[in-house]
Amino acid sequence: MFRATSKRILYRQCRVICTRSTTARLPLTYSCHRWQSTLAATPVSSSYQSVKEELPKLTSVSPLSRYDEITTGPGATVRPDLGQRQVIEKLDDLWHTIQHYVPQQYTPKQTSAWNKWFGSKQSSTKDTLKKVPKSLYVYGNVGTGKTMVMDLFFDSLPITRKRRVHFHAFMLDVHQRMHQIKTKFPSLAEPLSPIADDLVKEAYVLCFDEFQVTDIADAMILRNLFEELFKRGVVLVTTSNRHPTELYKNGIQRVSFLPCIDLLMDRCQVLCLDSGTDYRKIERAQSHVYFYPLDRQTDQRIAEITRILTHDKPMTPMDLHFLSRTLTIPNQVDGVAKLRFADVCAQPLSAADYLEIVKHFHTVILTDIPRMNMKHRAEARRFITFIDAMYESHVTLVASGESNIMEIFNAEEGREQMEEELLDIRDSLDVSDVSSPLFTGQEEAFAFQRALSRLIQMQSKDWVREELKQIQ
Repeated sequence: MFRATSKRILYRQCRVICTRSTTARLPLTYSCHRWQSTLAATPVSSSYQSVKEELPKLTSVSPLSRYDEITTGPGATVRPDLGQRQVIEKLDDLWHTIQHYVPQQYTPKQTSAWNKWFGSKQSSTKDTLKKVPKSLYVYGNVGTGKTMVMDLFFDSLPITRKRRVHFHAFMLDVHQRMHQIKTKFPSLAEPLSPIADDLVKEAYVLCFDEFQVTDIADAMILRNLFEELFKRGVVLVTTSNRHPTELYKNGIQRVSFLPCIDLLMDRCQVLCLDSGTDYRKIERAQSHVYFYPLDRQTDQRIAEITRILTHDKPMTPMDLHFLSRTLTIPNQVDGVAKLRFADVCAQPLSAADYLEIVKHFHTVILTDIPRMNMKHRAEARRFITFIDAMYESHVTLVASGESNIMEIFNAEEGREQMEEELLDIRDSLDVSDVSSPLFTGQEEAFAFQRALSRLIQMQSKDWVREELKQIQ
């Protein structure tokens, strides 16, 4: 039995995933964010001057040059795309700007009562923001290359204080920091300022993948958090499937989130990357790592692959200890975990659990995946979160399911029953707006689409481990 025991977690269990380290992909080398490898040996300096001193020593190839190399150079591996190139050109401009940019040391100003009420501090903040390079917000449909172009920018950026992280993982980090500060300093009214201080000491260029807001806890703090980061000279590069004005659309208390949208529109250059092609779904050499239907033959194939991956070693249980919790993996050996869908997606696990799993295992064998529709939203959400975690950490997935991979999700089936149930919830919450994604299933339908795109890519031969590439 797969079990998770926990003390009550005070902060929300948000849906997050992790990204992989820039070090080699081996067991236990994953982290919640991706750092330049030099940071592992060198403590993060709190001095802005130290960054200025290191700039002349750093050299790199620009993201535009790298894009040209992978699209038109010898051994090109990516199909040229006009929309991608237009975004890369903007990222290239920012790349050159950041070469000579060092944030100024931020010192909160002590204001008089007069200045507090009549805006001198606000004027000073605007003057400070003028010196910070414009951030970039790239949005578009799934599979169009948004993450790829951002990663080209991040990987080529010749500074050490940079961070690339999935947005939900970043927010989990922020909520954890808030919890720690409030526990240590109960009387502190506003913890975001010291959190921003710490974040900018670690990185002044932040790259967020899949920026989306579906949680009211995130929505209520983002404006103040971003404002504190921008005041300290942070530059954002973020990808999203939604235009800033569509974020948290029709969400509960959205009016409180609108200032955050205004801030993003003011501080970011908004770019659309939507070529109309989902490149993850383009036919490519596929490996045999997904099997259906759930019958004896499928069981035999899963058993065969398990023997190959484990080299016939016996699997044993393993306890993962994190966040005052214990998460038991019932079957694992040498970085390979074998799990049943019902044990990891039909149980009340959170994204933090999935994040911990992918930190320890380079390969996951997930069996008995059922077909899912709107009546199984909770299970589907957990499955999608687990897929996101494995995708971002480049974990190899071997799976068995009830149906063809293209038929795992059905966003329409069960919708009528779901809407009736959610209307009851709406009435109990006294929420009048039935067009909210919370009550229409829009978020689930979109998440299904993204997860399917990723599952298809995770079957390709350039994704899976070497042992699986020759399996027929």
